[in-house]
Amino acid sequence: MPSFSHSIDVSKSPSEVFPWLLEQDKVPQWTSDLERYDVDGALGVGTHVTQKLTVAGGIALDMEITAYDPPRGAATAFETNGVKVVSEYIVEGSDAGSRVTQTLDAKASGFTAKMLIPIVQGRLETKLKDDLERLKTLLEG
Repeated sequence: MPSFSHSIDVSKSPSEVFPWLLEQDKVPQWTSDLERYDVDGALGVGTHVTQKLTVAGGIALDMEITAYDPPRGAATAFETNGVKVVSEYIVEGSDAGSRVTQTLDAKASGFTAKMLIPIVQGRLETKLKDDLERLKTLLEG
C-alpha cells in the first residue's frame, strides 16, 4: 500500500501542539474509536503504547515509539494481521502557528494481508483525516 498523509494548520506553536500527539491524557480527546490508550513509562524511543480501538469488534495495538524529537516530530510502529504500519508526525512552525502532518505507511508481508489492505485503506485514510481535523478544532477551541 502506498503511504498516505494529511496535514493541518493550527494556530498554536509546535511546543503547544506536540504533547497532544502521544501523551496519555491528550490522545483520547481527539482520536475516534479509541477505547483505551496506555503509555508504558516515560515517552521516548522504545516506549510501548497500547491502543484499544472499538472498530472491527475491538482491536488492541501494541505500538512502539521509534522516533521522538519534541517538538518537531515522532513516529510509532506496530504490526497486526501481517501488516506492518509506521505512523509519523511532523510538526513544523509556520507564520500561523504550526503545520502538523501525519503519514501512515503500511507494508503487507503475506497474501492475505495484501488482500486486506485495499479493504481497510479508505476507512483508515478517512479516520486519519477526521482525527487530525478534530485535533485542530480542539486546539483552536
